[in-house]
Amino acid sequence: MITLPFVGGPFLLSFSSFILHPSSFSRLPTWLVIGYLVIHSFYIVTARYRSAHRVRALLTNFGLVCLFALLLVGLGQAELYRERWFRIVALWSPVAFFWWAYLWAGLTLHAYYPRDFSYDSRLIRLEDRLFNQPSLWLAAGEKAWLTDLLHFLYNTYYAYTPILALYLHINGRLAEFQSVTFAVTLGYAFCYSFFPLMPVFGPRWGLVDAGLLPPSRSRLRGGWMTRITNVIMWQGPAHKGCAMPSAHSSTAVVFLIWSSRIWGDAGGLLAAVIVAGMVLGAVYGRYHYVVDMIVGGALGIISVLVADWLM
Repeated sequence: MITLPFVGGPFLLSFSSFILHPSSFSRLPTWLVIGYLVIHSFYIVTARYRSAHRVRALLTNFGLVCLFALLLVGLGQAELYRERWFRIVALWSPVAFFWWAYLWAGLTLHAYYPRDFSYDSRLIRLEDRLFNQPSLWLAAGEKAWLTDLLHFLYNTYYAYTPILALYLHINGRLAEFQSVTFAVTLGYAFCYSFFPLMPVFGPRWGLVDAGLLPPSRSRLRGGWMTRITNVIMWQGPAHKGCAMPSAHSSTAVVFLIWSSRIWGDAGGLLAAVIVAGMVLGAVYGRYHYVVDMIVGGALGIISVLVADWLM
């Protein structure tokens, strides 16, 4: 079983009394949402390259801060806590917010650097020294069945949080629900806040810009799963500049650790196989460098440790 040590101390008891309502619902996930909205607004205000929609974005952020502030107030009202709809909102709204916030992060992605600037050249040199550029040679053969399989495994990422959260919620393990979802959303908050400071396009663009990959080979060909992924990654919501650190990898590590905690060695082993396939698919599909995945994995471990400590 994969376990991480519980970090705590005398400070934890006093801190918990601040963030926990007598219902045992933590307010910390809601504070995390508000904190990210403040950071997002700061980027908008201080941006070197200002968005044409900055006023609308700031007003939206202000409205969201007000809504989540009301949620904080509601967490202190015993009569509201007795309402099932409120408990669902309190538990799931921070998770839903950070899923949506990936799209919202696009407004600040190019706040400080031109749209065509990235740190890919530095990562490519590091990747070459450490791993001999696997994004170039892994998919060299482009076998359709393998491409489809690895794209399927890459897309398992979208199920990690719902699987854990729904299982824990349905079984009434709400403290664990909040610990899992806080670890996931803490990783998201860090990634979304870091992207504008160090934009990285990822191998599918970076290797082309470096002259190492022909543009015609930046998009892989395969079966239906590859085609669906191409729509998401090329015509859909995926941003150009959000590769480092990998939120996929951060969330995957949370999934791996908590699968082991919930379902024991068998669950941990199955999760390890799925996560390994996702990581391989991310590099094979040229969506991430190996370095991205390692940094994201480290972020996932830190997020679990922080959640264990605070929740």
